[in-house]
Amino acid sequence: MSETDSFIREVSEEVQQDRMFALWKRYGPYVIGGITAIVAASAALNWLAWQEREAAAARGGAFLSAEPTVEGRSALVEALEGPAVPVAQLQLAAIQADNGETDAAIETYRQVAATPGLKRAYSDLAALHAARLEAPTLAPDAAEALLAPMLEENAPYRLLALELRAVLRLNANNQDAARADLETILADPGLTRGLNARAQQLLAILGPEDESDDS
Repeated sequence: MSETDSFIREVSEEVQQDRMFALWKRYGPYVIGGITAIVAASAALNWLAWQEREAAAARGGAFLSAEPTVEGRSALVEALEGPAVPVAQLQLAAIQADNGETDAAIETYRQVAATPGLKRAYSDLAALHAARLEAPTLAPDAAEALLAPMLEENAPYRLLALELRAVLRLNANNQDAARADLETILADPGLTRGLNARAQQLLAILGPEDESDDS
């Protein structure tokens, strides 16, 4: 390499260094600020995740420490917030029902069912329990109307709602309709062992279909 080429290369390198230094002086603070923001955001996300874990642990502790009484669960419902509230309300309603406070339990179940944005698995469960408690006091048509939304094709507790309707129809001496519900249950591929046994028992109570027709 000639001295001229060497000189040109050194000059070019110095020019490039000067340009890089000028660019860094101009934009360096923004680069540093951007890196700082990324680090701060990452730290904030980690802090929020830690806070959520702590809050979840606290909610779990609250459920475990609350007394299994109406008063204890009512206090828990008041103390909680967010998605934990409907779960506590379901527990409260179950205790109310066990204590014979049927009207209060129905009202609590209805509150859960009407919670905005609640997953259908929870809202339908609450509605089904409310219907189970209230249906025996209603006329057959009114009782079946309570169950109608839970009998939709993709409803999470459709088979349980069919079982309850079959019982109501059996109590109303509507044997053909009760049998139809039970046969629908038994033909469903999602049938559980327990529900299968109960449906078979109800069909045994109804007796053979030809005997039902003769009566």
